[in-house]
Amino acid sequence: MVTGGPARLASQLTAAETVLAGGDAPPTLMARQALIVQLACLRVAAHPGWTREVTEKVAPARRAAAAADIAATADMVALTQPRPRLPRWRIVAAENPAALLAYYRAAQAATGVGWSYLAAINFVETDFGRVAGPSSAGAQGPMQFMPATWAIYGHGNIRRPRDAILAAARLLADRGAARSIGSALYAYNPSWRYVDAVLRYARRLRADPHALMGYYRRQVLYRLAGGWVLLPSGYGTDPAVRAVPVRI
Repeated sequence: MVTGGPARLASQLTAAETVLAGGDAPPTLMARQALIVQLACLRVAAHPGWTREVTEKVAPARRAAAAADIAATADMVALTQPRPRLPRWRIVAAENPAALLAYYRAAQAATGVGWSYLAAINFVETDFGRVAGPSSAGAQGPMQFMPATWAIYGHGNIRRPRDAILAAARLLADRGAARSIGSALYAYNPSWRYVDAVLRYARRLRADPHALMGYYRRQVLYRLAGGWVLLPSGYGTDPAVRAVPVRI
């Protein structure tokens, strides 16, 4: 689906980001374009020397979006160690995006933490709740709380998006989000590359009213020692649904 060098990648990113920025394409087309962006950004991450050339060759109207996605992807790839085997996850349907946005905004109203940061965390941690299952460290739920941290900030069900999003907002507020959102995000996950990725996604979410849906249409990709695979909806619950190798 995504091949070639910098010029080809820039062309594909321009076309895909244009469709996503329109916000009115059919869901299947949106999902395909979102996957193209994912794979193109992963290909650039695998060839970091291409980053500047690819970015400069993207059409000016889409350059900022592509640059943010490329940089955030590079951050997340740097944090993602290849795994020897497939995860014991279930890939489930995410909650309706309108409902998620309502949860983010309600949490912002309750705590003062900007909705875009909560959405970016939800996206980075579990692809808006599609990944059902604990992390390798034991974190749980759509916002990936450790049980001990949930005991402090959580009320209700750790796996319920509304409860988990509000708990994340409480944690960030308690860790000084009003003074420094970067430091609060570092308290959430102690990696400056994580903070950088979340901030990049959050800026895009605030700047582009269609960015949330573009990210919502992405797929769950997992890094194995032998390469990346796509985990389709139903993986982990339906024996007929298998991981699909993707070419980067």
